[in-house]
Amino acid sequence: MASGSESLIVAAFDFGTTYSWYAFSFKNSPNDVKTNKSWTAGSGKLISLKTPTSVLLNQNGEFHSFGYDAEDKYSSLAEGGKHNGWRLFEDLRWFYTIR
Repeated sequence: MASGSESLIVAAFDFGTTYSWYAFSFKNSPNDVKTNKSWTAGSGKLISLKTPTSVLLNQNGEFHSFGYDAEDKYSSLAEGGKHNGWRLFEDLRWFYTIR
């Protein structure tokens, strides 16, 4: 990007109780809205604009993954009996405080 040039972006995030999604566009083309069209689950046969509001933490309590990736990873761990210590949080309700 050239020195002194400015690139502005407008982004929207919807963290719903069950599903979440995002969209964005650039100032120079506001009607060209981009979304993630590649959320996939399991075998990849399910394609959706939204992903489950699920968060997976590893055994150290650190963020591992979000959405379908989190659910698929936890399912794989559970099937192999290796899920002890991992934490999957689903159907989250996010609260924001505006001051």
